[in-house]
Amino acid sequence: MSTFESIPKASLLLHSLRSVGYSEESAIADIVDNSISAHASEIKIDFSWENQEIVIVDNGLGMDKDSLYENMKIGSSDPNDARDDYDLGRFGMGLKTASLSLGKQLVVVTIKEGVTSNASWDLDKVDICGWKLIIDDNGGYDHYLNDYQSSATAVIIKKLDYISEKKDKSNSKKHFYSVIERVANHLSIVFHRYIEEDGLKIYINNDILLEAWDPFVSKNVATQELPSEELWTPDGKDCAIVQPYVLPHKTKFSSEDEYEQAAGYKGWTSNQGIFLYRNRRLIISGTWFNLIRKEPAFNLARIKVDISSSSDEFWKIDIKKSRASLPSLFRERLLSTVIDCTDRSTKVYNSRGAYSRSPLVPKLDFVWEQTKTKRGYLFKINKNHPILSAIRAELSEAGKEKLRSFLSLVENFAPYMKNCMVDTISKNDLKADENEKQSDLSALSNMIHVFYEQGFTKEEIMETIKSMSLYSYLTDQIKEIMETLDDK
Repeated sequence: MSTFESIPKASLLLHSLRSVGYSEESAIADIVDNSISAHASEIKIDFSWENQEIVIVDNGLGMDKDSLYENMKIGSSDPNDARDDYDLGRFGMGLKTASLSLGKQLVVVTIKEGVTSNASWDLDKVDICGWKLIIDDNGGYDHYLNDYQSSATAVIIKKLDYISEKKDKSNSKKHFYSVIERVANHLSIVFHRYIEEDGLKIYINNDILLEAWDPFVSKNVATQELPSEELWTPDGKDCAIVQPYVLPHKTKFSSEDEYEQAAGYKGWTSNQGIFLYRNRRLIISGTWFNLIRKEPAFNLARIKVDISSSSDEFWKIDIKKSRASLPSLFRERLLSTVIDCTDRSTKVYNSRGAYSRSPLVPKLDFVWEQTKTKRGYLFKINKNHPILSAIRAELSEAGKEKLRSFLSLVENFAPYMKNCMVDTISKNDLKADENEKQSDLSALSNMIHVFYEQGFTKEEIMETIKSMSLYSYLTDQIKEIMETLDDK
């Protein structure tokens, strides 16, 4: 066997990558992904009509020279590599393709441990330079990081030929400023969970601090948070967490402005449907994945679906992280959730606020609910109780996890469990199916880590978990989870 090295011509490939199909706002979002992956807590985006450039600066980890050169390669990472929850990349293409879709020159200048490095691609010079990065040895771009001392990165996009039309400067300028507005709206929803949960700050042109747009209106006590479900991949390694919501009737909002804010900048109809998140970053919003058609009565139905980066191939996440396909194995199960959520939305939508309280909102004394499983009838705390929903809305994600763990203790050690249900469960030969098992394991793992972080010893945790009758069939798995804890 013989081989022949076939290297693509740099100018042709780089120019063709400009046509991947980014919108201006999706391109900026893809660049912001890199800042979040670098654990930035502050991102500043500056659009300059006068300088014909866009600058994205973050206070993240920064890069040394070798790391910078590696990340400037076309295809700098393996899409099959395991990634942590903050790594929003996949193909190692986003920075380059997104930037070049906006302008013909990409410059990255970065500082790490006080040492500054830079590198650039310039499509006007690629015919001469080929696959060689252009380095400014005189530090001509260092001033972009004058406000940072130890670590930071600036992405500078110049020669904005795809945004600015030189032949019609008047319309070009209007378009340029309309892009700024669209980018601000887009980022406020795509990264709303990072803004809300992590305190991420994103500034536009220095004076605009983006506010998160919560599509689920979780702070309104009239919002219904329906029971969640976990959809596991066939190999049992990854799952999609499905959380349906029914938003309140118009009369349950404090003002017209609050109601319009809940609609989102795309409007009520466009935002009804499924919101798919990858590592908490919004991938696609307001879609039913062709499961049903959009109807005005469904405007209050919004469903949050969480997946991890390891599920990219299963959901067919594209290079722009703006498209996905619903796996066929999930269609039937998700359709059932969609129908239930839209049915509830229809009832609230058609109520016209004629009564003081939606019949779908449980009574104040409806604290417990009976659930039928393959292991028998169980009593669980009503997770949709309005008081509990109000408490959750005031908590951080860490606080919500602690609350969930405590409620599990209450459920497992309630008097009815100790006196009535234990024998029933122990005599029941039916075992949980694989989906129930994986759901229980996920809940157990989170619970164990919460207890451990609160200072309880392994022995205390093990004794408590073993006494939870609902999880008695998972003895071996519990031991495996415990072994992952570091010794105190």
